[in-house]
Amino acid sequence: MTLWQGAGEGNFYDAIMDDEFGKSLKINIEEAIRIKQERQTNRSRIAVINNLSERGLNFVNELSGYDQNDLIGLIGEIVTDDFIINLSLETIFPKWRYTGTSKSRGIDLVARERIGEEWKLMLYEAKHLHDEIRNSAEKLYNNLLRGKFENGIDEFESEKTKLNLAYVKMKLGDFIRLGEATGTDVGIVKEYWSLISVGLREDRYRINIVVLADDEYCKDETLQSIFKISNPTMEEGNHFLTLTLIKTIHLEKMTDEMCLAYVGAI
Repeated sequence: MTLWQGAGEGNFYDAIMDDEFGKSLKINIEEAIRIKQERQTNRSRIAVINNLSERGLNFVNELSGYDQNDLIGLIGEIVTDDFIINLSLETIFPKWRYTGTSKSRGIDLVARERIGEEWKLMLYEAKHLHDEIRNSAEKLYNNLLRGKFENGIDEFESEKTKLNLAYVKMKLGDFIRLGEATGTDVGIVKEYWSLISVGLREDRYRINIVVLADDEYCKDETLQSIFKISNPTMEEGNHFLTLTLIKTIHLEKMTDEMCLAYVGAI
C-alpha cells in the first residue's frame, strides 16, 4: 500500500514459525550469547585493570545476563535478519551478530538491495511487540502497533543515522585492512564500504521499520488502521520509508519458550 503520496509504503507479511524455525532461532540466540559473553569479558578485564587502584585486588564479576526485554528485542532483530534474507537482500551489518544484544546503540541492520541496475542502501529498525500488547485491552492494540512504528521512525533522526552509518563504515574499514594484511579476499566488503560512503555523502538510503506481533493481536481493522500514521517529518535527503508488519500465530509461544530458556543466561 502506498503512503504519503508516494513517499513511503506499507506491507503485511504472514510468517510461519514452525519447529524448524525454532531450532534456527535457538542456534542464533546461543551465538548471540557467545558474542555478548566474549565482549563483556574483555570489557570487564579492561575495567578491572584501569580501576585497580580504586577497587583493590578483589575481582568483581561484571558479566550481566539477558533480561526479558533484551531477549525479546534480540528475537526481533534475529527474525528481521532472517526475513530480509528470504527477500533476497544482502545483509551488510546485522548489529546483533556483532554485539550479542538488542540494547546496543546503532542501526539494527544494514543491507543492500538491487533495484534495477543499482544497489540501494537499506536501513532496518526491528520492533517486537510482546508483553506490552499481551497485557493490554484489545481496544489498545491499534495504538500499541502504531506506537511501535512511530518509535522506529524516530530512531532515524538524520544526524544520529549519519553517525551510526559512519560507525558501520569504520568497522568495515577495519575488516578490509585486516583482510588485506592477511591476504583475505575483501572485494565484497569494499563494495559495501563504497555503498555506505555514497549513502553518507549524498544522504541517500532507504529506511525500513519492521514490527513483529502475534497474529492474535492483528485484527482486520487493526491491519488497515496502523498505517494511518501522519506523514513523518523527515529531514531533507534521498530517503524512502517502508513500514512492514510481520504477524505469525507462533510468535508469542516461541518468544515465551526462548525467554524461559535464556533469560539470565550469559
